[in-house]
Amino acid sequence: MTTDQALQNLLGNDYRLQWVVGQGGMSTVWLADDLRTQREVAIKVLRPEFSDNNEFLSRFRNEALASENIHSENVVETYDYREATDAAGRTMCCIVMEYVRGESLADMLSRKGSLDEPLALDVLEQAAHGLSIIHRMGLVHRDIKPGNLLITEAGQVKITDFGIAKAAEAVPLTRTGMVVGTAQYVSPEQAQGKSVSAATDVYSLGVVAYEMLAGRRPFSGDSSVSVAIAHINQAPPVLPTTVSAQARELVGIALRKEPGQRYADGNELALAVSAVRMGRRPPQPKSVQLQRVAPQPPRTASTQMLGQVAQPTTVVPATQQVRQVQPRYVPAPAPRRSSAPWVMLVLILAALVGGVVWAASQGMFDSILNPETSTPKPPVVVTVEETTVEEVTPTTVVETPERTAPELPTPTPEPTQSPSILDKLSDLASEQNATPEPSQGGEAP
Repeated sequence: MTTDQALQNLLGNDYRLQWVVGQGGMSTVWLADDLRTQREVAIKVLRPEFSDNNEFLSRFRNEALASENIHSENVVETYDYREATDAAGRTMCCIVMEYVRGESLADMLSRKGSLDEPLALDVLEQAAHGLSIIHRMGLVHRDIKPGNLLITEAGQVKITDFGIAKAAEAVPLTRTGMVVGTAQYVSPEQAQGKSVSAATDVYSLGVVAYEMLAGRRPFSGDSSVSVAIAHINQAPPVLPTTVSAQARELVGIALRKEPGQRYADGNELALAVSAVRMGRRPPQPKSVQLQRVAPQPPRTASTQMLGQVAQPTTVVPATQQVRQVQPRYVPAPAPRRSSAPWVMLVLILAALVGGVVWAASQGMFDSILNPETSTPKPPVVVTVEETTVEEVTPTTVVETPERTAPELPTPTPEPTQSPSILDKLSDLASEQNATPEPSQGGEAP
């Protein structure tokens, strides 16, 4: 039985799977039909390779428990949770959630780089209002980042992914001192492994606001550790003057290192953003202006424009999205790469032909083309031997024996070192005495 069939069996007749619309670090998200309510839903399924990991199972169950009672226009709603164990002992669990037709803020920033200030403040206020509902229930999200903020076609912002959300008095899901969260958006207290509070989410949302306005994150580095250390020790760079002074001050308050000096929770932050959108300076944390419940952000012209900017990606199967981006990675045309071997072959042949022509010009092939002329004639040998005798006789044969054997009775020395050569010289000398005038053109006897 395949994983898809096992999942459909777990869901029974209540839901009908359609296709995969997203992939996460620990889960896969399916589009499905809720046959009871006749609506589309998103079903988040824990990946099979993590089903035997108790930490992942705890986080997945925690997400369902943490989000099932949250009801807000700015938070993805949870409808159902299913869990079952098959015959092999493998646990399969899934969360049935609200299906959002939209685009994540991360994808939007990847396309546009940054957002105009009115749009950025609209996103910020809606996200802060969603956090206010979460914080009011005693929860801390702990992983606020652009990837966990969805923007619908109507310009509505929804917070998702409660996998590492933590209740204020709950037993921690991770080891003591362990850093939880995404390094680029982690708060200083998270980076140091300290206890977290609602102000932790305020800091992370402040990093998101900085990125929306500046087009870059406040801190970057070669590793997650270096980024986390920067969040602890370094002040964020000042936002450009293209951002209003009120917005710059607002983000600066949210990014203060000490949690007690930031806005206490999402409710305070939402009220402060509302004041900035009306052209006023942001109130300071714990001030009188912040001692009330933040209302639901109204739908404005910037909200409508935000919906027009969003390009929904959750309406297309994930497999089709992969096929669409494949042409970007097509390598260079094959003919250009295959021309090199032909060029090398032509150069080698040209070198061989040139070498043959040069060798022929030097006469290296004469012995092959004219084999009869390559054998030396006998008269040439006789002439060379006679010339050699005349040059060697007075110097080598006569003088050298006198030094080594002075008492010899006759001027003709006896051979001592090379008998075979001296015998030949003696025979030639006898022939010269017998023939007074030898002829160079005659044949050898």
